[in-house]
Amino acid sequence: MSAPDTNVEKQERRHKPALLGIKGAMIFGVLMLLLIVLYSAYYGGEPTADAVTNTDQAVEPTATVPAVDPVVPGTND
Repeated sequence: MSAPDTNVEKQERRHKPALLGIKGAMIFGVLMLLLIVLYSAYYGGEPTADAVTNTDQAVEPTATVPAVDPVVPGTND
């Protein structure tokens, strides 16, 4: 239920700064989303040279197992 004697022009003048702020925030949000999409499209393609592993010069890792003396239960050495 609204008031029967609402002056729309007067309310529009009173709310103009708030409406401009809302419109500005919406434009800013759309611009940020557009920039994110463009940035990811431009830089998201192929990996750079730093991210690629050179498999031609790769060497198999060598595993070393330390020698462990077996402990026999029941003996006190």
